[in-house]
Amino acid sequence: MAKKKQVRTRKPEQSDAASAAQAMATLQADSSLWYIGILAALLGLCLYANTLGHRYCYDDSPAITNNALVKGGIQNIGVFFASEYRSGYHKRNRAGNLYRPLTLSIFALQWQILPDTPWFYHANNVLLYGLTGWLLWVTWRRILKKHPPELTALGVLLFMAHPVHTEVVANIKSLDEILALLFGTAALYGLWRYVEKQRPLRLAGALASYGLALFSKEGAIVFLGLFPLTLWFFSEKKPVEILKLSAWFLLPAGLFLMARAWALAGAYEEPTISAMTNFIVLAPNAISRLASAFSMCWRYLAVLVLPHPLVCDLSYTQVRPVTFADWRALAGLAAYAAMAVWALRQVRWRRSFPAFAILFFLISFLLASNIFYLIFTSYAERALYLPSLGFSFALAWALTRLFPPDLSGGRLRALLWVAAGIVLVLYGAKTVTRNLDWKNSFSLFDADIRVSPKSTLLMHNYGLQCLYKGYDKNTGQVTDPGMLQKSIDLFTGVIKVFPNSYETLGQRAIAYERLKKYDLAIADYEKTVSIEPDNAQALYSLGFLYRNVRSQPERAVDYYSRAVTAAPQLVKARRNLGATLASLGRYVDAIEQLKEGLKYAPDDLLMNQHIGKAYLDMGKPELGKPFQEKADTLKKMIEGASAEHADTKD
Repeated sequence: MAKKKQVRTRKPEQSDAASAAQAMATLQADSSLWYIGILAALLGLCLYANTLGHRYCYDDSPAITNNALVKGGIQNIGVFFASEYRSGYHKRNRAGNLYRPLTLSIFALQWQILPDTPWFYHANNVLLYGLTGWLLWVTWRRILKKHPPELTALGVLLFMAHPVHTEVVANIKSLDEILALLFGTAALYGLWRYVEKQRPLRLAGALASYGLALFSKEGAIVFLGLFPLTLWFFSEKKPVEILKLSAWFLLPAGLFLMARAWALAGAYEEPTISAMTNFIVLAPNAISRLASAFSMCWRYLAVLVLPHPLVCDLSYTQVRPVTFADWRALAGLAAYAAMAVWALRQVRWRRSFPAFAILFFLISFLLASNIFYLIFTSYAERALYLPSLGFSFALAWALTRLFPPDLSGGRLRALLWVAAGIVLVLYGAKTVTRNLDWKNSFSLFDADIRVSPKSTLLMHNYGLQCLYKGYDKNTGQVTDPGMLQKSIDLFTGVIKVFPNSYETLGQRAIAYERLKKYDLAIADYEKTVSIEPDNAQALYSLGFLYRNVRSQPERAVDYYSRAVTAAPQLVKARRNLGATLASLGRYVDAIEQLKEGLKYAPDDLLMNQHIGKAYLDMGKPELGKPFQEKADTLKKMIEGASAEHADTKD
């Protein structure tokens, strides 16, 4: 007689304290323990208060300080929604695949309110991070009402204190990460309230919040997996109902994807992944590429468990392509495969909380893993911002299993908070000290080069900061030749690895030029334009050196002409081209170029003077008179402003 097949049924995870679970089922999530949310917010504010005096740092330049559209204020909000993320930064053809218009709009609004005021931006990041802590508690305490409140409280507090978030909160540019999680959590809250009360406005609010998350950063797309995951583990909804509810979020996702496709359709260049930013492109084959990705996944997991040392960049040659003979690749493959297999086995039969935490981590980390497709970076700690919430919940669960909370206020509850307190203090201390490195770009790269001394991208960025530190742009004087030489040494280290890195060659040329090593500067500039023929800055510099150092004005005209062709808005190239043409007696050509320059800078003193003098030299002073008069007016205005500034200073 055949044995009767045993039917397994999915059942909820049994708690160590059944009575506690029953008690928590009736908990009013947002009333009796409201202060935990305030505590989470205050923790975030306190840990990052020492960033309020910081300057701009790292990626803030393309997003804010050198982004012409952002500095143009809120009048450009429409442009942000119609263009690529860095379109206000690129000096030449627009290239990229990033689309974060809401974040740029906020930056533009902030610039309009208080222009060039970094503390204002830092304060905004810190406040929104604190708000995130409060919202995480409000949302997850409601979702996890059948679990002990200590689990939710510890998960949120550990998340807020985790040092890996320093790259997000201390770097102004990473407001996009903060907004994506903040609005994504608000969407999850609205979804859960709709599940509880079935009020359409709750669902509408959730969809709107999710749309804001997506327009803040594309990575919020992973919430499409997190919404059904959360409903499956913690609601009583059937699978079909979960799918129907989750499908609503395809509406804002579809709207976002259509807007993104429309905006990026205007990009003139297809973005390519640089080996300097993602070393995995150097892998010789698909197996090595996969092994290299898993080796970095292992690094990400390790820094979550032990957040020391922290570093803003790990690039080639600090990390190199590997095979599965490398222990880190094997460890990464084993760890992630084991997590995925175990968690998925739990999904079908048991609503296991650690399985949820693991799947939350894996889903939210998927985009940054480089496993299924390559992204523009091989390592960035900001990529762990959302995934670290899953890790924090897993760590909180482990602590509550080790020290099961006793509702009567017994010894185990005290031990739980002592253990958690130790972790929070260690996390907090690391966060506060790591913030100091993010004071400005020089302090960051100066600290991180010790951790990652062979990273070519870090060497390039540190070299830039040394280049800036050794030269005063206001006076045009070298202030520290040693810093300039240090920048040359760093750039040379990069060029040895990447001989065709035109950006590094161009920067080393600037350092040589400032040290008056003109032959070396010209050689680097010429190699730069041989690799990238439309590099306007290098072409301009060659024109300047050939005219003023080598006294070859005809050669200078050639380079200046190529510079303005590559970048018509490069006013200094127009100005110098016009002046050089005039010195060769080519007055008509000179005036034509200078007038073209006035279209971009009508109040440029020197161009107006040059036009007036060119007309005078060609015997037509009456034509040049309006330009000379405007130049005289501009000169008086400048002198008056200088005198007023001097009086104010006294």
